[in-house]
Amino acid sequence: MLDLIIKGATVIDGSGSVGTIIDVAIDGDRIVSIAPNIEAESAKILDATGLVLSPGFIDVHSHDDFHVLIEPEVRHNILQGITTVIVGNCGFGAAGSDAGKIQMRAINEPSADLPDWAGYAGYLEEVDKTSPALNVAALIGHHTARREAMGGVADRPPSDSELAGMLANVTEGMEAGAVGLSTGLVYEPGRYATTEEVVALSKVVGKHGGLYVSHMRDEGSGLLDSVQETLHIGEASGTAVEISHHKSVGKTNWGMVTQSLEMIEEAIAQGRDVTADQYPYTARSTMLFALIQNGTFNDSEGGAMGKSEPSEVLLCSVPGHEDYEGRTLQSFVDEFDLPGEEAANKLLSDYSDSILVAAFGMDEGDVRMVMAHSSTMIGTDGLDRGSKPHPRAWGTYPRVLGKYVREEGVISLENAIYKMTHMPAAKFGIANRGLVKEGYFADLVLFDPDTVIDRATYENSRIGPAGMPHVIVNGKFAVKDGEHAGSRSGRALRRGQV
Repeated sequence: MLDLIIKGATVIDGSGSVGTIIDVAIDGDRIVSIAPNIEAESAKILDATGLVLSPGFIDVHSHDDFHVLIEPEVRHNILQGITTVIVGNCGFGAAGSDAGKIQMRAINEPSADLPDWAGYAGYLEEVDKTSPALNVAALIGHHTARREAMGGVADRPPSDSELAGMLANVTEGMEAGAVGLSTGLVYEPGRYATTEEVVALSKVVGKHGGLYVSHMRDEGSGLLDSVQETLHIGEASGTAVEISHHKSVGKTNWGMVTQSLEMIEEAIAQGRDVTADQYPYTARSTMLFALIQNGTFNDSEGGAMGKSEPSEVLLCSVPGHEDYEGRTLQSFVDEFDLPGEEAANKLLSDYSDSILVAAFGMDEGDVRMVMAHSSTMIGTDGLDRGSKPHPRAWGTYPRVLGKYVREEGVISLENAIYKMTHMPAAKFGIANRGLVKEGYFADLVLFDPDTVIDRATYENSRIGPAGMPHVIVNGKFAVKDGEHAGSRSGRALRRGQV
């Protein structure tokens, strides 16, 4: 007896092909049959007439390394159809656990109850023990490796022994099944690394078949130089490249993505494996401290993180002061009677040193151009912390499907699903997922193409989408009739694991 037959859905299988109305049968954690009018005996039959059935979405840019352990229901992800997250982005890695907990505190306050673990092997084992609602694959975080090897934040090159420590961290991670190495070259301590340091670490990754993923040094006026550095690191180390959250920030830099996309195209034409990811919003989200450190408020062009005015900066998380969340930095400029940067520094010194913000600064036309490009896949870059997190943490995938596919026609439905499923699975080495295919794991999403839409806003961001009734992870309903089903059938995924 089969466990489930889904009947009557339009199956868009993730390959980019046009959908077909066909039945899909599941037994255990696998898809076992895809055929018209399956009549086999089954414990459950789901009438999905009018719905689209696609592979579960793979979030290639997640920061939920600790969230999947602290709140394993991961409601913000699973309700929007995400069945696999790739954590460890922007250099923020989970191992070693002591350094990871310190490093991650900037973006995701770790629980005192989190256990310790040994390396990435230990982290992935902890994910398996926790069994979150979705699957988890990991990148090795350069920040964490550097912090651990150099004893903290160090504005200098590593010694030979310190570099050996970083290399050992990367080697252990790749042998444990990590999918690659990430950097955040605009943040501490990664911003103090030379290109040569990153190349040395990436060579280990390339030998293991992994990829190099980068939040680049500059997404403002220095965007093109940063893309060139990223491409050079990939070429010099023999690794595939993923450019994180491809964008150009600050009005004076709008339109520059035309040139950065051309650079990617040229690299691809030379036979190099280069892709990028994107979230579908014109505001980024980061630490308030990082905006100050990179000159966002006092540099005429905004420095490496681009320009945002105080009126364009929303406070998402202010630990201990939830009543401040949702206010603009401009409101504090007025209250404190201080210029923007001084008001921001006062917030950090007097109220909390780990404030997260959403900061507008991108062009909608650039967002559409990047999304439509063949090199781009989708990721949330979600930070579900505070009462007013950036809505991308809850709304990225339904926003693409509703706003950019159905309403605006920026990309086709088939292409959008490809960018969310098979494309990331192939790039990150996630085996037997990302397609609706016999023998593949039953990670699936059912949504209504006529009504699916994000409901998360900057004012009310912690709310799931409309039009996405069912999500299945490894054959189990994680979302049923639009509600979290309470199941936790996710597992740790290791590079190349079948």
